[in-house]
Amino acid sequence: MKRNFNIHDLRIFYTVVMTGSTRQAAQAMHLTQPAVSHAISRLEGATGVLLFDRSHKTLRPTEAGHYLYSEAKFVLDELVRIDEALHSIEQFGGRGLRIATSPALALSYAPDAVRRYLQANGTRPFSIDLESSVQVISAVETMRADFGLGAVSQDSARVAFRPFLRTEVMAIVHRDHPLARRATIAVADIAPETYVQPLWSDYVMPQGDITDTLQLRSGMQAHMSLLAGTVRAVRGISLVNALSASDIVAAYPDLMALPLSSRLWFDFLLITRKESANQELTERLLDALRATAHERQQGAFAQTIQVLE
Repeated sequence: MKRNFNIHDLRIFYTVVMTGSTRQAAQAMHLTQPAVSHAISRLEGATGVLLFDRSHKTLRPTEAGHYLYSEAKFVLDELVRIDEALHSIEQFGGRGLRIATSPALALSYAPDAVRRYLQANGTRPFSIDLESSVQVISAVETMRADFGLGAVSQDSARVAFRPFLRTEVMAIVHRDHPLARRATIAVADIAPETYVQPLWSDYVMPQGDITDTLQLRSGMQAHMSLLAGTVRAVRGISLVNALSASDIVAAYPDLMALPLSSRLWFDFLLITRKESANQELTERLLDALRATAHERQQGAFAQTIQVLE
């Protein structure tokens, strides 16, 4: 059975479910309540299914309504993406650049790399979104992002993975911390009461000898975007990849980056769709990512940041 319905009615239906009533949906969309009710009736007629259970005082989605609501979000998001792309082509002669990045690269590295790319290849609209490494893959697969920067790869018929960076795990430590005077930090020597555990949001463990890291626990946790400020506030210590450590110590002079006595590391990958025809764009972005990493290979980071060709 072929089901024909218009996007405007679908958007109204989505708003009704989201707000919980036709009255609130009408207010949100600047429509009359009868117009909203008519749109729901048209959509039910077009789909051939009841979308709401009307036997209660409040509208409750049926099983079909719940399913259509979950799918409608993806459809409407995709329409927004198409509209933004068309606007970019009209205004700038090309689509905007959309990048999804894991928290580990988001402090200043990813924005710096995008800035370098735009300086070399011309100004164009761009967006950088924050996702876990697993979600980055999904963002590229579903075309919510043109490129992804993450630390996870997987077998996929739709996306390709290009390793471009290896960063060792380092300690970031407040200058007043008892371990700050050491040349290297042994994970086993970190006191749990001074350790700020990263909320990786990535579900990613480093490669290498992680035995001591797995045993390290703390009552203090912070997302990567808040980690440096938390370590500074409690005069504590944490473990991050060398690229994040470089960005952190540049922004927080009272924090230090010290190597570990055991070797742990992350590999970061550029994630692209296999059907993407613009290989030249991929190579240009890789050039910007590598050049930005080379800039950080100084001092304590000369041996802990490795660019992969």
